[in-house]
Amino acid sequence: MKPFLDLTRRFPWLARRRRVFALVGRSGTGKSFKARQVARRFRAEFIIDDGLLIRGQKIIAGKSAKREKGILTAIKTAVFANAAHIEEVRLGMAAHPAGRVLIIGTSRKMVNRIARTLDLLPIHRTVTIEEVSTRAEIALALRIRAEQGKHIIPVPGVEIKRNYPHIFFESVKILLKSPKGLRKSEAEIVEKTVVRPEYGKARREAGPSAPAVAVAPAGVASAAAAPAATSATGSATGSATGSATGSATGSATGSAAGSAAGSAAKDAPGTASTVARAGSGARAG
Repeated sequence: MKPFLDLTRRFPWLARRRRVFALVGRSGTGKSFKARQVARRFRAEFIIDDGLLIRGQKIIAGKSAKREKGILTAIKTAVFANAAHIEEVRLGMAAHPAGRVLIIGTSRKMVNRIARTLDLLPIHRTVTIEEVSTRAEIALALRIRAEQGKHIIPVPGVEIKRNYPHIFFESVKILLKSPKGLRKSEAEIVEKTVVRPEYGKARREAGPSAPAVAVAPAGVASAAAAPAATSATGSATGSATGSATGSATGSATGSAAGSAAGSAAKDAPGTASTVARAGSGARAG
């Protein structure tokens, strides 16, 4: 392959004549999990994901953003901000002149930037994660990312153990059905690796955030507070005038009940506590 590499240095366009596709979506929505499926759909030989150049089920060049200890350095790795990193991936593709490319990214801007940085052709087609995943699958991926900090790298576990053993978590195998136009016999079992990046370690060690405190809607009394509210309302009704009683019970019985309670307080003081208890009970319910 050395003669070809020499030619690509003199004529860069030789290594660019390959069709490029992209898969985009928000962080944590399951793009890397679906990467192999989308690559098979477009018959892409290469996958560029988080700084890695993957061919088949092997890492052939690059470095993973998931090995970085800081989120900012991880982003720089993912978009190929380092000249040595760029050259390594360019040479990796030049060694295999044929084959389509699938770029994984969080936005169209990101994947277009990666294509330009690596001297690839403009992206032929961009697919969103919503086109290849259901809402339930996306919601599950987001929850796992938020609660457990797990990420996917679309290569077998042996590749990650060899290069990044400190972030390896587990391996999973799935069956990919053959795309339309291919024989059923071309269905493939592929292995993906679950990792836990260095930059998420601090958040995992901090543990889950404190549970949210539920706030009862205004005007609704809890069952535990009902006896105290009843006692207080009864006392206030006994000493207050009819209008005050109407105010105390107005939230449940309205102004009509308040007027009735006021009349009862004037005509028969002994019945005022009964009205108050009824008003308090209605508010607690």
